[in-house]
Amino acid sequence: MPYLEQERARLQAELQAAAAEQSALTTQLSAQQQAVTVAQTQVSAAQTQLAQQQAAVPPLQASANAADSRVADLDQEILDASEPEPGIPPGEWRRRLAALKRQRDQARADAAAAHARLSAGQAAVAQAQAAVQAAERRVSEAKATVAGTQTAIAGVQARQQAIQQQIDGIAKVTTEIDRDPITRPTVEQLAAELSARVFELEDAHIQARLEQEDAEEHLRNLIIRRNDLTQRTADVTVKLSDAKARLATVQQQFDVADAKLTAELEAGQ
Repeated sequence: MPYLEQERARLQAELQAAAAEQSALTTQLSAQQQAVTVAQTQVSAAQTQLAQQQAAVPPLQASANAADSRVADLDQEILDASEPEPGIPPGEWRRRLAALKRQRDQARADAAAAHARLSAGQAAVAQAQAAVQAAERRVSEAKATVAGTQTAIAGVQARQQAIQQQIDGIAKVTTEIDRDPITRPTVEQLAAELSARVFELEDAHIQARLEQEDAEEHLRNLIIRRNDLTQRTADVTVKLSDAKARLATVQQQFDVADAKLTAELEAGQ
């Protein structure tokens, strides 16, 4: 029958299109699964970086505390030396007091540098924590993208199954029609079965298509969110680099101040 042949040809075309769509989705799924692996690697790297930054803070804190203690000790020495001791010439007393004040000034500068290094280290920790969180979000987004694609593939497979069942039904009807002799009850039974099956498969086809559309929309939204997170991660990376640069600058300033203090102490001797 021409109608059945046309319908079978149409269904075959739909089946081929669905197979091509499944192939494309499968390719996407492979790339997305690789993206999950990459994102998980980035999480591990970010966690390692965070651990390194956190490990650097306690020594910086200890250095800042020691610098503060040094300032406090010099303050007390200056207070104790505010009046000359008996038997010490005034000139000698003034020189000692001036030396103590110079040491205190340098100690204050050292303390400020130590606290600057501590602040930079704490900022680096905060940036590293943000980098870890961003990497973990990327993993979640990548996994959600994979799940969305898997759902879309399942929808295509369901549609393929429904189409194949329709093709099989047409083949069955064609076989019965070609049978000789064919009885009216057989035709009526086949017609009823075919009609019921068509309605059933059409409903399944519609449901599968709706599910696929929902999955595709979800996938598009996930891609948008992934792109946004990628940009945020890039921003965090820039901030982390800035924090490292500030820390290096503070360290350089401290080294210069330390060299200056050493030179002054050697000159005073």
